[in-house]
Amino acid sequence: PANLRDSGACLQSSLLPVRWIAVSFLSCMPDHESIEIPDTIPLMVLPCTLFPHSLMPLFIFEPRYREMLRTALEAERFFCIGTCDPDSDPDHGDRAISPVSTAGLVRACVTHDDGTSHLLLLGTQRVRFVDWLQREPFRIARIEPVACEVEDPALATQLAIEAVDLVSGMAGEGAAMSEKVHEHLRSVDDPSTIADVIAHSFVTDPRQRQELLETREVSERLHRLSRFLQARIADQS
Repeated sequence: PANLRDSGACLQSSLLPVRWIAVSFLSCMPDHESIEIPDTIPLMVLPCTLFPHSLMPLFIFEPRYREMLRTALEAERFFCIGTCDPDSDPDHGDRAISPVSTAGLVRACVTHDDGTSHLLLLGTQRVRFVDWLQREPFRIARIEPVACEVEDPALATQLAIEAVDLVSGMAGEGAAMSEKVHEHLRSVDDPSTIADVIAHSFVTDPRQRQELLETREVSERLHRLSRFLQARIADQS
């Protein structure tokens, strides 16, 4: 999208099928609770949302974000996507940036001779921006982790199963979800993980994605996710 390109990076959906990578990596990703998230983190401001347990391929080309990437790679390999409204100016002050994000770990990166880079960013944990330590040439934030809440584990588990079944017939990237992927998702025993992977893979509206990211209580997140998915299915029918 043009607004992503104007922001110094663009999603590379044609480079790698994010939908299937996000699911297939569930079985080989490290335990996020064992990953130490730094207290401060650089970020890119983009009109998109990264979820925990999911991968986002990015192409980095703007000089300030090339510098941001070098800073991240020289430290703990973390940076955040600072989500801005798709209709707003990403450089229009602190209020343009949503306060909740996901700490992203650079899992793979190729830097080209012209200084641009292709990378895969793995979402690890929800975080909140609590202070800005730097705004130029790129932002650095002090962050704190955001814990998910499960008020009723049995309800969350049932809603997660229903969400998996709901997307099993949805088409994406030219093909419906395979039975193997469907069974793989059903085997995941964490409703929060299921909600995040499905949201990352099937919810396309940027405001809905950010709303889901900011919903801490897992059953409520799954309720909202189901509502968004049902509306999308109705639009496609």
